[in-house]
Amino acid sequence: MDKKSTYIIVGIICIGLTLFLIALFSRSGLDVNNVPSGIASTTDWVNTLALPKEVLVTPKTTITAKHAYQNGTHTIAGEVPLPTACHLLEVTGSTSPDKKEIVVAFVSIIKTEEVCPENITPARFKVSIKALQKATTAATLNGQEITLNLIEAGPDENLDSFELYIKG
Repeated sequence: MDKKSTYIIVGIICIGLTLFLIALFSRSGLDVNNVPSGIASTTDWVNTLALPKEVLVTPKTTITAKHAYQNGTHTIAGEVPLPTACHLLEVTGSTSPDKKEIVVAFVSIIKTEEVCPENITPARFKVSIKALQKATTAATLNGQEITLNLIEAGPDENLDSFELYIKG
């Protein structure tokens, strides 16, 4: 292979790499064509517009929380980003009759009919449920199934004053 052919191959690779990088960086991480405008994602901490009475829930919605098991009781604690400061979070936990399955139900409600500033507001929660140690866990948000990502708490960690560090 001569020098001229080498330069042509390197040039083609450079042009291809440049076009790839332009395409990569010109796309945003948000597919705005499929997301209704003005609705905040419950899985994203970015301040986006939100309709005061709605929380968008999709099958990909994930809530990450700390989990501890002690003396027959599962304790789950974390934060859920809500669309406005006027939203409240209600959390309940229940088990199947055989105590082999835990269901955590999150419900987001608006506490006032006034206009609220539309900025994502984290709402902390903690729920304790008596169940078997190896019980499976499921969760819903506003009645729709979501993913509950549990991180085991350390042995000396207090779930009343936890810090939820999640690498993004």
